Amino acid sequence: MKLTKEEVDQLSQIKSSTERVVNEFGQISISEESLKQRKSRALEFLDQLKAQENQLAKTLEDKYGKGSVNIDSGEFIPL
Repeated sequence: MKLTKEEVDQLSQIKSSTERVVNEFGQISISEESLKQRKSRALEFLDQLKAQENQLAKTLEDKYGKGSVNIDSGEFIPL
C-alpha cells in the first residue's frame, strides 16, 4: 500500500519541523554553556574585587583607624 502525496507531505513537514526544533535545542545548549562560562568569569572577577576591597579596607583602617569613608567627598569619618 502506498501513502498519498498529502500524507507523505505531512510526514515530511513533521520531520522537517522536528529537525528544526532539535537544532534549536542544540543552539540553546550552546548558548547556555556560553552563559555558564561568562557567569563563572564574572564570579571570579567579583571575588577579585572583594579581595581588593578587603585589602584596601584593611590598609585604610591601619592608616586612619576604624570609621567610614564618604566616597563623594573623599572624607574619612572616624567612629
